[in-house]
Amino acid sequence: MRKGVLVVGAGVVGLTTALELSNQYGDSLSITLIAKDLPGDVSPLYTSPKAGAHWTSSNSKENKQWQLVTYKRLKQLSEIPESFVVPYPLYQGDIVPEGCEAPPFEEPWYKDLVEDYEFLGSDPKKFPQVANLHVFKSYSISTTLYLVYLLSQCKKNGITIKRHTIASLQEAENFVLANGNKPDVVVNCTGLQYNLLNGCYDPKLVPVKGYVLLIENTLPYQTTFKHPKLTPDAKDGEFLMLFPRAEGGSVLGGIYDRNFTRFDTSIDADYAGRLVTKATTYMPELGRTRDIKVSTHTIGFRPERQGGARIGVDINNRKIVHNYGNGNSGYIESWGAAQSTVDSVAQVLFDNPKL
Repeated sequence: MRKGVLVVGAGVVGLTTALELSNQYGDSLSITLIAKDLPGDVSPLYTSPKAGAHWTSSNSKENKQWQLVTYKRLKQLSEIPESFVVPYPLYQGDIVPEGCEAPPFEEPWYKDLVEDYEFLGSDPKKFPQVANLHVFKSYSISTTLYLVYLLSQCKKNGITIKRHTIASLQEAENFVLANGNKPDVVVNCTGLQYNLLNGCYDPKLVPVKGYVLLIENTLPYQTTFKHPKLTPDAKDGEFLMLFPRAEGGSVLGGIYDRNFTRFDTSIDADYAGRLVTKATTYMPELGRTRDIKVSTHTIGFRPERQGGARIGVDINNRKIVHNYGNGNSGYIESWGAAQSTVDSVAQVLFDNPKL
């Protein structure tokens, strides 16, 4: 009889984990995924559809191997139109206003591992006041459509999908699967909602607010520009990013706000105006400020776990395997983190993880 696995959560982490479980152990497992929110839903704590999502990294990032695994998988997915993963050059650098000194350049850890990496230094015409400019081949992900694609692949692989809300992980352990049995392992991919479950609390898990604009304008490349020092056009936690999407238009952002005081999803006209002004200043190919056509304001709350994502077998209950807390790296680490989670599940069920 096949072992039963219950995956809880249908964000990018839950869907990718369920799919990777079926890819590696589909003949040995009966997999069910349950979630309060499914692709197509809109909810303040359903974070994955609200993400901008492209592949990038930094030297301070942990879990670099997870990110590299994901980069390679995104390359494969970019050959499947239905995935809505598209390759674009990604330009990165530091915004340095006139009269200011650029910070020292530190070569990215991945420069020899990604495709088409090149250090440019600067390109004043294309990106004025941007220093330490470098470029490589990256991938842009249309999040809402990508989640639908992942869900379709889960169904194609025979994974049972059910909309169901649990109040605790103990309730998940007692969930009756399609075969009439309880799960042998529960995989917790609940993100921020973990701390809302009865009997569950992780003091390291905190929400981080993100805010992006979906604009009708587009460019044939992506950008991620940091503010090494705060300037009049940038507040703490803000950066400038733009990446086009396969279905048209672009994502323009962003902010990494750890200091927000409430779960407010109302429009911030001051922030949006500042963001549009920065975009046209440092990416003049977009045109003038009045040329930017904003279609949607998207606000979400990332599940960041201080010290890194929690992935592995629960030390107090071997029937629970966790995968949550990736913060702004949910998509960037998704396939690598899923592999590690699958190894933990295999260790519990078969005492023989597939490495």
